[in-house]
Amino acid sequence: ATAATAAGSAGSHSDAGSAAARPWSLWASVGRLSQRGWLVVVPLLVGVAVPFVIPLLDFEYIEGLQTLLPRGDPLTETFLEVQDHFGVSQIFPNTIVVLPPNPGDVTSRGWLNASCHAMKFMASNVTEVMRAHGREAGDASLQNFAMKASDFSGLMIQGGICTSLLISLLENPLAKKYGDFLVNGFSNEDRTATKVRVKTTLDPFSTVGQKWIAAVRDAMAASEVWVSDPSFPGDTTVLGEMHLTGMAQEQMDGAADTFASLPRVIGATLLIVMAVLGSAFRSAVVPLRAVLCLSWMLLVTFGLGVLVYQHGVLQSLGIRPFLTSPDPPAHHAMYWMTPCIAFSILVGLGL
Repeated sequence: ATAATAAGSAGSHSDAGSAAARPWSLWASVGRLSQRGWLVVVPLLVGVAVPFVIPLLDFEYIEGLQTLLPRGDPLTETFLEVQDHFGVSQIFPNTIVVLPPNPGDVTSRGWLNASCHAMKFMASNVTEVMRAHGREAGDASLQNFAMKASDFSGLMIQGGICTSLLISLLENPLAKKYGDFLVNGFSNEDRTATKVRVKTTLDPFSTVGQKWIAAVRDAMAASEVWVSDPSFPGDTTVLGEMHLTGMAQEQMDGAADTFASLPRVIGATLLIVMAVLGSAFRSAVVPLRAVLCLSWMLLVTFGLGVLVYQHGVLQSLGIRPFLTSPDPPAHHAMYWMTPCIAFSILVGLGL
């Protein structure tokens, strides 16, 4: 009994000594306090997150090359100067690819005339849509926006004038050589497709440019079957499939597909985190708490990003990285890759 008492006394002294020797830790103390007072901590964290979650509803993104260039660098200034002088459409052209139903349609007077009038309709339609966006956003520049027929340049239209008669005349044997040269400049060798260049004064990479691209695509979809006279619905011309292509359109589609997949990526990532932590700690509470904390951190971080880089809440500090673009506030947005890349980094740091 005496030996057992001595051993117990020695063990207690050893535990006391190790506890006394253990260094005090701030985070360990905060963790213990948060666990004990979770009924207060949880509502507090939710309350802190709300001001950051609300700005996420206004999240918008942009594409393009300019965002990736260093601000103030001579190369960037040269690029912007060239873009200002020649227009964004000359640096990053927008092209409509038309696939007529029959290979010979690209030189058919009837098809060319119908497609020309369809282009004029598209210009009018896009103008109305963009002006409506301007009224909704209170943007005076968009309220006066006008897309003209002369913005299209193709076999069927030049300078806003239909060229179907000219193209048909160039099919004459005496002028066929020049006609083939002109037609080959706007169509492929098999003449199963033709292209139409589209000019715009808007930056197709901006948020407004994305609305313009969507409006042009909607107008194209409404023009694939052209009714020359509404009073005679049977008098129609099938123009074929139309596709708007270009660097801006490719980035816009890539960004849309990426953000459409992002919720699934986030869900799969959090499930993997829960599975790994659950198997490592043999606990259901630890992985659940980790996922909730990660979710809170992601919401706060992305919300703060929108406040800083889209709403410009810190630009009064005069620090260059916090300065928003010189565009109107309604056009401010983050680069589309930023949230996607930041998500992986934040999850890694959080774990």
